[in-house]
Amino acid sequence: MWTQLKKRMILWFLLLILIISACQPAEPADKLPKPKAGKCGDGVCSGPEDADNCPGDCGEEGKPVNEVELPVGEAGPVYLGIMVHLEGWKDELFNEEMFDHHARLIREYASLFETYGAKLTWESKETTEASFTWGDNVLKEMEERGHGIGVHADLGGQLDYNCNKFDFELRIRKEMLESLGVTVRHASGVVSHCDWVTALIDSGYSFVTGTVAYGVMSLPEAMRPEEYRNCQSPSACHDTYPTALADRIHPWRMHSGLDWIRHDPDGKLVMLPSSQGLACYAESAAGTKCDQDFTLEDIDLFFVELDAAVALRDPKQINMYYMSWSLGKALDAGLMEEWLQRIAPYVEAGLVEWKTLPEMYDAYIDWEN
Repeated sequence: MWTQLKKRMILWFLLLILIISACQPAEPADKLPKPKAGKCGDGVCSGPEDADNCPGDCGEEGKPVNEVELPVGEAGPVYLGIMVHLEGWKDELFNEEMFDHHARLIREYASLFETYGAKLTWESKETTEASFTWGDNVLKEMEERGHGIGVHADLGGQLDYNCNKFDFELRIRKEMLESLGVTVRHASGVVSHCDWVTALIDSGYSFVTGTVAYGVMSLPEAMRPEEYRNCQSPSACHDTYPTALADRIHPWRMHSGLDWIRHDPDGKLVMLPSSQGLACYAESAAGTKCDQDFTLEDIDLFFVELDAAVALRDPKQINMYYMSWSLGKALDAGLMEEWLQRIAPYVEAGLVEWKTLPEMYDAYIDWEN
């Protein structure tokens, strides 16, 4: 017993040392090692050198022009993600063979992404109910494999939609998906003339994704951009919004649908603004409707925008960039792998880091705190 007591005392003593050492303040900058004394002209302002006797090495008031400052404010990586809308397979609710095919595609794409350390965020529509019907909880499996899960609501987009039932229908979709045993904190497909922000808050969501230009219809008419002032449907105004990339790579908080384009630090819903569809880059550049055919041109244009997002990193904010993909149509797996291979050097260089959309939200909350 005495031996065990001694061991415990030693362990507690070591733990106390670790705690004390962790709490020690960082060494102030003026206590850090100084450059070794040299001579004028060696590019170092040190020793007796000052702005008067060695202006080439020293700046104003004797401050070294080449002084290396502590690395504060360095921009981190762009958090990279992709949201996949599980939609367009309505018959899988009645056709088990179709659901099995859909579930197989989900697993195959997940395995491909995992090969490259990449992560998907699956946003479910019909697949939620079909998983119950056919007894295959593929979405729970996806979460356990490290991918994100959310709701693709596809609600509120009709001009005659009854706004009074918005939060109720959103809550039903959330609770049904949660009953599969997965964590649900966000939804996409909710842009509306109704106050979609308040509806999401009231139905228990924490953040929103996949917002398109139709979302401005909830704003007072005077606040809407002229080209989207009278949108008739989400498909008619399906452009990415905000339109400028610089406005789409940082999250913000929203108070209500009446002013959601302005950051409100007290807002209860977080916006993770989305970029365009993975198979739509070429059409977007040409100003034509997306046909969902994934091509090499889409890939090349994606990297043009990814490079721009990397260049726009702000050390004072969370930097993120994600695109969408609707699994209503399968994409070429060979092209998908080529795309992932071309992203790998960005990851290795620390310029981008794969995250699910829930992980991006968590990173934003950590940054706020």
